[in-house]
Amino acid sequence: MYKLRADTPDKWAVHVADHLDEFLPDHAAAERKASANAMHMVVRYSDKLDLVDAMIEVAREELEHYHQVFHIMRDRGVGLEPDEPDPYVNALLDHSRSTGGDRLLDRLLLGSIIEFRGCERFAMIGRELAKRSDDAELAEFYRVLAASEAKHRGDFYELALQYFDRPVVEGRLEEFLDVEADIVEQLPIRAALH
Repeated sequence: MYKLRADTPDKWAVHVADHLDEFLPDHAAAERKASANAMHMVVRYSDKLDLVDAMIEVAREELEHYHQVFHIMRDRGVGLEPDEPDPYVNALLDHSRSTGGDRLLDRLLLGSIIEFRGCERFAMIGRELAKRSDDAELAEFYRVLAASEAKHRGDFYELALQYFDRPVVEGRLEEFLDVEADIVEQLPIRAALH
């Protein structure tokens, strides 16, 4: 399995933990969008049965995460907010191809990379919240989410390898990992997943 080429700075997790009520609506939106994206792939690639099966599972898990975050928000008195564009995802999509098999390969690899970044960041939040005595339950929630994102990272990557030759997958992945690292290094520190 591959590695990301840029680490999220520790100060990001501290900022999120200090502004959790601002972070939660963005987190909820990210989970909902991830579920919707997986269902979009089900519709668009309905002839690829292994992909359909995997994406239905991803969609269900992401929707469950959305529901869990919604409950956390409700319990904390935090309301849902209108969606805002995600600068990280949009910057990655700017480098994505939009036709034929190229589109599918790029979407699978981007799905894997985005889930990998989510895994890293949820784990960071979990560790930061674990340091705070009043947030132990939420720290465990984010630890579990990180493990789920790691699974999804693998799901997208394995599908890419199933539908495309390894050298093609690895070559395109190398390009995306460089692009993703550049994007991450330019992201501002804010109470948002990306």
